[in-house]
Amino acid sequence: MTVVDFSGRHRSGSVSKAAMALVGAVGAVGIGGAAYVLWQIRPKDPSFEVIHIELSGFKVRWMTESLIPYAVVDVAMKISIKVTNPNITPIKYTSTTMVMFYRGTKMGTADVEAGSQDARSDQVIEIPAKLDGLKITEHLKELFQDVRKREMVMSAVVTITGDAIVWKIRHNWEVLL
Repeated sequence: MTVVDFSGRHRSGSVSKAAMALVGAVGAVGIGGAAYVLWQIRPKDPSFEVIHIELSGFKVRWMTESLIPYAVVDVAMKISIKVTNPNITPIKYTSTTMVMFYRGTKMGTADVEAGSQDARSDQVIEIPAKLDGLKITEHLKELFQDVRKREMVMSAVVTITGDAIVWKIRHNWEVLL
């Protein structure tokens, strides 16, 4: 092998196998390290977790559509949801509606407002919800049994969509809660 140095002179020599192996190892570590960093900063889906439900009020209203008017009680509640953003950039999410069910019957809704969250952070969002008193009366017997047991099983369905942008790469996400 002929090597030309900065003075323009030719000199003979060879690069040792150890030096070539060292260059290869440094290159492999560099490529592996870069791949690891890119894997760690890739956009990820945020998580949403219901952490608390609090009854906040009752509202009596009269149903006059039948021959005999009767009162129903609408229930107001506040749902606390913990949002965790694992990304290195902020996220944005759209507004949506949460639908709440009791024993398979739609009992009420809650509007989730659009929002955003800082990078690598947790925040709690408070969502006001309303249960329909007319639907509650349809399950009055089961509700009293559950209240007596001090346990009520309800389910809620909501799909929250949004995006996170990392280095001009838009990661659209959808979380079903």
